[in-house]
Amino acid sequence: MENAHAKTAEECLAFFGVNESVGLSGEQVRRALEKYGHNGELGLIGG
Repeated sequence: MENAHAKTAEECLAFFGVNESVGLSGEQVRRALEKYGHNGELGLIGG
């Protein structure tokens, strides 16, 4: 998702196909990790 900071919560929830009351299923988490990786995988800025 590009420009996530400019999106509404509803737009983000729809993009990831998640219900705010329930959260991501285990399968959704697995697929997201495969597609996007873990936070911070790209390394530190300027480091």
